[in-house]
Amino acid sequence: MDIHRKNILLQNCNTLETGQIIEIVQTGEISIDEFRTAGLNQEKINQIINALTSKEQAQNNANKKQEYLDKAIKGRVSADQIKANINNGNYSFDDLLDAGINTRVVNSLKHYCNSSRITMFKNINQLPPMEEGRTDVYFVGVPGSGKSTMLSGLLNIANKDGVLMPDTYNNDGSIYQTQLISDLNRGVLPNATASGSYNYVALSIKDESGAKHPFNIVEVPGENYVNMFNNGDVGEFLNYISNKNKKILIFVIDSLAHDTGYNDSTSQLDQNLVYVNILNMFKSNGILEQTDAIYLVANKFDAIKEGRYATNNSSDDDLALDFLQDEFKNLIENCKDARESSRNKFKIRVLPFSIGNVSYTSIIENFNKEHAKVVIDRLVDDSFVVRGSKFKLFG
Repeated sequence: MDIHRKNILLQNCNTLETGQIIEIVQTGEISIDEFRTAGLNQEKINQIINALTSKEQAQNNANKKQEYLDKAIKGRVSADQIKANINNGNYSFDDLLDAGINTRVVNSLKHYCNSSRITMFKNINQLPPMEEGRTDVYFVGVPGSGKSTMLSGLLNIANKDGVLMPDTYNNDGSIYQTQLISDLNRGVLPNATASGSYNYVALSIKDESGAKHPFNIVEVPGENYVNMFNNGDVGEFLNYISNKNKKILIFVIDSLAHDTGYNDSTSQLDQNLVYVNILNMFKSNGILEQTDAIYLVANKFDAIKEGRYATNNSSDDDLALDFLQDEFKNLIENCKDARESSRNKFKIRVLPFSIGNVSYTSIIENFNKEHAKVVIDRLVDDSFVVRGSKFKLFG
């Protein structure tokens, strides 16, 4: 703006519209102080300052909102952080959709944020006695290894394939089972098992011939296994699992945490050492004499496959075996030694497992049914079957 025009505007400032003055100030051609010196009345000055402050605040809010959205778009936040941003009004679910996030993912986030998902807390002495005449299945794993997530995948695929038969023996377990299946159907991973809390699910799986395989599935929190490792405090647990049932032990190995040096893991303990200790605890207390199979499961397998085995076209089974032989050979050898010294020559199986593509820590975008189905098939192969228990759905 030339000096002549500027002087004319300043001389006639009180005849200018407020909006016109705001536009001039925003361009930086004339400042508020210059208008004030030129005699602009105080009422107009206050109006201009309020308007500029409001616009600046609105722009700051818009910038802040975009910062929050950018983190969500890039997947740099957890579902819990998204829930907090929604509750704090930083953005809405519609904003997430407008930002280009997949509709199915947004619907899963809605379920995560808005539903009252059950988190049961049961001390071991609050559980009903495990029913006899079943195969007991124990998920063994440190915190964050993915035991609950793996269980949700197994229950979900058994339900989808029409082979899952919930039993009414333990109603709390049936409620928990229903919750796990329902959450995964909506694309949401289960909450971690609360520290000190046990879950017990009684169910049966039908095999191809229609025969019934009854299971007691016991989910033990990872912290309890850590306590067993650190303190040898196993009396209460051993008293609970001591029965005549055959057993399958599933060691859930967080392959991603191990492969990355436990940098982002909730547990810093070396799984190789912890699991060998737990295995020998089972051995010294006679549990392996009733064990028909031990599964060593390389969980979160998709992550190490994309990294360590990016150029290897071998099958997932072969890659999982290669990984565990490289990284968990001591555990494998201890399993073999325990089998040799046991009257019951249990099977040792190495299996890969991945729940599928996970975003925002808790949202499953693509459920990997194949891995879950293989584990279900192995459980059926290795478990007790009720003779003469064939089911017919349609005559």
